[in-house]
Amino acid sequence: MGTQQVNPDEKRNLSVLFGQRALQTVGWSMSNPAVVLSYLAISMEMPILLAGLLVSVRRSGNVGMAVFGSSAAARLVNKKVVIARTDFILALCALLAIASVLTTSTAVVTATFFFVVLMIGMVEEYQNLINWDFLADVLESQNRQRLIYAAMGIGGTCTIAFTWAVHVATQEYPAFARHAAVVAIAVLSFSIAALSVLQVRDLRVATNDNRATGERRNFPQSARLALLDFVSKLRDLLTMPWFRRFLMIRLALQTVELSIPFFAILAAIAHSASHKGLTALIISSAAALMLAGPIWRSIGRLSNGMVMACGSLLAAASGAALVLNHYVPTVDDTIAHSAALFAVTVGVQGVTNARALWYLDNAPKAHRVAGLATSKSVVKVWSVVLAALMAALAHAQHIALAVSLVSFLNLCTAIFILSISGRAKAAAA
Repeated sequence: MGTQQVNPDEKRNLSVLFGQRALQTVGWSMSNPAVVLSYLAISMEMPILLAGLLVSVRRSGNVGMAVFGSSAAARLVNKKVVIARTDFILALCALLAIASVLTTSTAVVTATFFFVVLMIGMVEEYQNLINWDFLADVLESQNRQRLIYAAMGIGGTCTIAFTWAVHVATQEYPAFARHAAVVAIAVLSFSIAALSVLQVRDLRVATNDNRATGERRNFPQSARLALLDFVSKLRDLLTMPWFRRFLMIRLALQTVELSIPFFAILAAIAHSASHKGLTALIISSAAALMLAGPIWRSIGRLSNGMVMACGSLLAAASGAALVLNHYVPTVDDTIAHSAALFAVTVGVQGVTNARALWYLDNAPKAHRVAGLATSKSVVKVWSVVLAALMAALAHAQHIALAVSLVSFLNLCTAIFILSISGRAKAAAA
C-alpha cells in the first residue's frame, strides 16, 4: 500500500522526452515573445507603446489561465494529449505571426501579434500547470533532473545551429523574409514536439475519468467560484510572515524579468534592418540558457538570497552598459546588444531558480502549492501594470529611458533582497 508503480517504459519515455523537450526549447527560443516577437514588432514599424504592451498582453494571458484554468488542469487524465494539443496551438501561433509579417502591413502585424501573444501567454501558463505533474507520472525523480538539464543543452545547441543556418541561407533576402524563416523553424519544432509527446507510454491507472465526475457548472459560475477561492486563499496566506516575505521578493524581481523584452526593443530600434541583428539575439539568448545552469552552479556556495541579488545586479549592470553604449557608442551595436541580452538572460535564470529554491526552503509543506499558485497570480497582475507603465514611458520619452529605469530598479531590487534575506537569517537564528 502506498508503493509507487514502476513504469516499464521508463527508458523509452526518457529518450522520447529528450527529443520532445529539446524541440520545445528550439520552438520557444525561435519564437520567444520577449525577444523574437518584440524585435519583429519594431522591425515592422509597430509603435513602441504597442510593442511594449505586448508584454502586458502576454502576462494577462498568464493571469487568466492561472486563476481560471488551474482547476480544469487538475482534473486532466490524459495529459500527454493536452500537451500535444498545446504544442500544436503554439505552432499555429508562430505560423500566424509569420503570415502577418509577410503581409508587410503594420496594422495586420499589430492585430495579429496581440492575439498571438495573448494565446501564447494562456498556453504557456496551462502547460506550466500540467507539465510537472505529467513528468512525475512518467519519469522517476533522477530521470526528470537529467531530462530538464540535458534537453535544455541539446535544445540550445540546436537553436544556435538552426539560427546560423537560416542566417547563412537567407542573407540575400529582405529582412522580413529572413525573420519569417527563423519563426518557421519554431513552427516545425513545435509540430514535431507535439507528435513526439504522443509516443510517451504512461501507466494507466484504473479509474474513472475525473472530468466526468463532480457537479457540472457553466463558465460564469466556475469563474466566480475560482475568483472567490483565490481571494480566500490570498487573505489567509497574507497572515503568514513567510508568505509576505516571499511575495515582496517576487514583486521586486519582476523588473529583472521585464528587462529582456525592453532590451530586445532597444536592439530592434538600433538595427532592425540589419541582416544579423535577430540572429545574434537568438544565439546569445540560447547560449545563455545553456550556460546559466553551470555558471550559477559554479557559485552554488552562495545563498539563494545572494544568487537573487547577484542576478539582479547582473541585469542592472547589463542595462546600464547598454544605455551607455547607446548614447556614447564604443562597441558595435550588434555585439553590445547580444552581450547585454546574454548577461540579462543569465541573470534571469539565476533569479528564477534561486527564487524557487528559497521558496522550497521557507514555505511549510501544507501551504506550498497554494502559496506558489496564489503568489504567481498576484505577481502576474503586478507585471501587467508595470509593463504597461514601462511601455508608456518608452513611448512618451525613449526606450533608452525605460531601460535606464529598469536597470535602476534592478539595483534597488538587489539591495532590497540582500536586506530581506539578512532579516530572514536573523529571525531564524
